Amino acid sequence: MIIMMGINPLPSIDLFWSSDPFFRNNEIAAVMPIKRFKKILENVHLNDNERMPPRGAPNYDKLYKIRPFLELINKACQNNAKNTKSQSIDEAMVKFKGVSSLKQYMPMKPVKRGYKIWIRADSATGYVFEFDVYTGKRDDKTTEVGLRGNVVKRLTKKLIDEGFQGHITFVNFFSSYEIMQFLYDKGIYATATVVNRKDLPYLYKNNNKGKKLKLDLGEMKWRTKENVAFVLWQDTKLISFLTTAFHPKLDKTFCDRKQKDGTKMAFQCPLTVVQYTERMGGVDRFDHLRCSYDVSRRSKKWWFRLFYFCVDLCIVNSFLLYTTNKRVHNPLSQLHFRLSLARGLINGYTSGKRSLEREPQYLKKKPKMSNNSQKKIGVDKEIRLSNVGIHKHEKIETWRRCRMCSTKTNNKRSKIQCSTCKVALCVVPCFDLFHSSI
Repeated sequence: MIIMMGINPLPSIDLFWSSDPFFRNNEIAAVMPIKRFKKILENVHLNDNERMPPRGAPNYDKLYKIRPFLELINKACQNNAKNTKSQSIDEAMVKFKGVSSLKQYMPMKPVKRGYKIWIRADSATGYVFEFDVYTGKRDDKTTEVGLRGNVVKRLTKKLIDEGFQGHITFVNFFSSYEIMQFLYDKGIYATATVVNRKDLPYLYKNNNKGKKLKLDLGEMKWRTKENVAFVLWQDTKLISFLTTAFHPKLDKTFCDRKQKDGTKMAFQCPLTVVQYTERMGGVDRFDHLRCSYDVSRRSKKWWFRLFYFCVDLCIVNSFLLYTTNKRVHNPLSQLHFRLSLARGLINGYTSGKRSLEREPQYLKKKPKMSNNSQKKIGVDKEIRLSNVGIHKHEKIETWRRCRMCSTKTNNKRSKIQCSTCKVALCVVPCFDLFHSSI
């Protein structure tokens, strides 16, 4: 049901069960009543709260409420796909504006406030192999020791244990000489952009006259240290890379750049730049697919956004496995894949309305309602008051509660309904009153 709600979003969950045909979604509303849906959503839990370690305990975990679910999804992502030879590591943001110590503020990102998640994904398709939620500062107000290096080491640990031989690409946030050399020693090639690191060559910082380095368009400078190469290339601005996969002197190519008069001119370019551009978009591809039909909704529970993120991640990974399967000749689009998945999960289920005898005792008790309280009609004014001439009496087989005069304390029923509004009404005087300005 929440997958369907992501495909056809509305401002409020209640609107999917609205009596207004403009909002109502019959396929969702027919599965179960709104009260049942909300009660199930209210009781979703992913861990035993009674066993949660107190804050300050050695085994305290900020993600305790959702930790088993995160581990389960991570394991499923790795077990259902083989590691590809080219992968990328980047961060993704999950929107959240509530109160939580895990919330991060990223002013340069499209999603500025929310949870930060480190992701290792396939470069070509965006399939997520592993992810890790950033938990922010610890209780002693210190950040993770060697955060940049630790993230890459944590996300590549299983690759190293399996003897992975391939190429990893990541952004400048994680890059340093130490992490590049560490991955090379473990048999993994890596390429990354880099800025403002202490271990960069002197030529990047200043030249002999103390001024910033200036190069002509397409010009390149490079230095090496052990197995790591530093490449500096002038595009529209000066960009720098660290790589253990491509030799800056031997691996060169050409790329086209548009001139002011509209013509294109070929400039010499390090192969490192071209390969980095091709290999770095894995997490962005996943984010694009995830956000197209996001199931996430507002909730009072801080961890629900992470739960919704995992649901979207599972759907996107399943969709990518489906589209890359050679036995599938005419694959569905993601939209129709999600709809087909939702219908398959529901599988024709419907929660039938129970008779009054089968209802629990506490549901039979009707709360007293004040005589001064205003009754909610439940049909939009534009439908109820427009073209009044087409609203006619229509006989129905069963007795139904009058929408106008029936209350919880005064039960009035009728066998007549409006042919347009489809609500039961007493012939006199409720029918006329219902279709007039009240």
